[in-house]
Amino acid sequence: MPQDTRTIDKNLNTGGPHITDDIARNANRNKGADTDYRYWSAAPATPFVLRYIRALIGMAIIDVCFSGAYVLISGNTSLIWRAALVNITILVGLNALGAWVLFRPISHLITGLNDDTPQRIGPGVRRLRHLALVSSIWAFVVGVIYSVSAFGLGVFNTNPELSEQVPAITKLYGSLWFAFAYAAHFAIYAFFAAAACCETIKHDIHTKWGFNFRPGRARIGYRLAVVILALTLISSLAILLDLTVFREIRATQGLTVQQAVILDVIATETAAVLCLYFITRTLTSPIGRLTEAVRDIGQGKVDTRIAVTSDDEAGKLAFEFNRMADGLSEKDRMRRAFERYVSQDVVHLAMERESNADPRAGGELRYATVMFTDISGFTRMAERLEPAQVISLLNEYFDLVNAPIRDHGGAVLNYVGDALHAAFNVVHDDPDHAANAVRAGIAMQQLSRDHVFAGGQKIKTRIGIHTGPVVAGPVGSRDRVDFTIQGDAANLASRLENMNKETGTEILISATTKALCGALEEDGVAFRDLGTFDIRGRTQTIDLFTIDI
Repeated sequence: MPQDTRTIDKNLNTGGPHITDDIARNANRNKGADTDYRYWSAAPATPFVLRYIRALIGMAIIDVCFSGAYVLISGNTSLIWRAALVNITILVGLNALGAWVLFRPISHLITGLNDDTPQRIGPGVRRLRHLALVSSIWAFVVGVIYSVSAFGLGVFNTNPELSEQVPAITKLYGSLWFAFAYAAHFAIYAFFAAAACCETIKHDIHTKWGFNFRPGRARIGYRLAVVILALTLISSLAILLDLTVFREIRATQGLTVQQAVILDVIATETAAVLCLYFITRTLTSPIGRLTEAVRDIGQGKVDTRIAVTSDDEAGKLAFEFNRMADGLSEKDRMRRAFERYVSQDVVHLAMERESNADPRAGGELRYATVMFTDISGFTRMAERLEPAQVISLLNEYFDLVNAPIRDHGGAVLNYVGDALHAAFNVVHDDPDHAANAVRAGIAMQQLSRDHVFAGGQKIKTRIGIHTGPVVAGPVGSRDRVDFTIQGDAANLASRLENMNKETGTEILISATTKALCGALEEDGVAFRDLGTFDIRGRTQTIDLFTIDI
């Protein structure tokens, strides 16, 4: 998922006309890789419109359930064709037309994202936010129209002669009540069906165009309370009215009091099951996506983001998850950037020690093997090259020689010009650190000798290796520290690297290091004894060895 997913400006989310500029710039760039561009460019909103239309004309299926239950209970099969005519005309035809009109701003939103025209996005975002409520109002109106039409055509009137005996005021009250009950059931269904449709649409928009919505102020608890209260009141009132006021009206419909009550219960249970389905889907789908995203984050996929598809607590949770993921991603970018300047092993060690009150504290005494390297004749080489060429050459050289150090368990501590400072058995415990340091040195010599660098340059590397006690830890001021090692072993390794000029060698190894490399001698590595040398600034002499490579 794109890391730079676009978010809606605060003014846009609260109904204002403003929208962030990066929505326009990045619309096409953030399209999902799985998008069929030919299809979407021709009619990008078509699948979404059809999905919403199907959701609204689902009211026709509810009516089939209600009417079917009425026919089964009353035995009135002769009026099925009238019910079907009203159903198809109003609940299918009128609903489809109304759904297309209601969805037009969202169609413009989708077209705007697809065509990179941000001026068409704002109204669509606001319509998506309120689509469930708008759909509910529309469904209520359609329910009233349907009820008036059905009663006018006598769909639910099996005994016209008996109907003439019912007082006009009772007919009026009955018509108003049945219209309200039908419309209320339709409105409840439309609200949750549209809300579920919106969640799917937001998820698809986020996936295809990287467009991220902000959560609203809705509450799942409030929605549940309203639905339960509405269904309970409608059911209770329907049963109460059928037992008292509407006995005569039910009789004209061919229903006894008991059958009318059964029909009321069926209608209520049908609405309750539908609401339960959509509410469960509203809760489980975001939680499922969030669970998968958390799993991805746990596996190190810090670029994982999830779509904010709802305006309630689930949407807020998704939004906060994305904020958390943004923070983790930023930290990961900082860590990776840090690793370009400091060894990855040193980064991990520094992060562990950062938990201390003073990151400079915690120096550790280690018995380590220290390596210093330098490029032979680098000063003359730098005189012939442009500064940019020098930087390019050094980068190529360090890329080459870093690998053997890393492969043999060492850690590069820093670079100074063309010099490299590394240590073994400092960051990681390595009982064979001396032999591994020599193995790394041999590999570095072979690689640099055989490699032809940019501009046809050939490079020789001088290496000094010595083993001894050092103190490893962060050193510096409170606001900036470097991880380094201090001690005589480090100083002596640096001197040995420089003494290669005097001995005419490319690698100098102290007797202390050579004594710990028995495994190398068994493998056939031949150490050549150079004798005993005085080291400038030191009172003690030292025995030195080299390896002919």
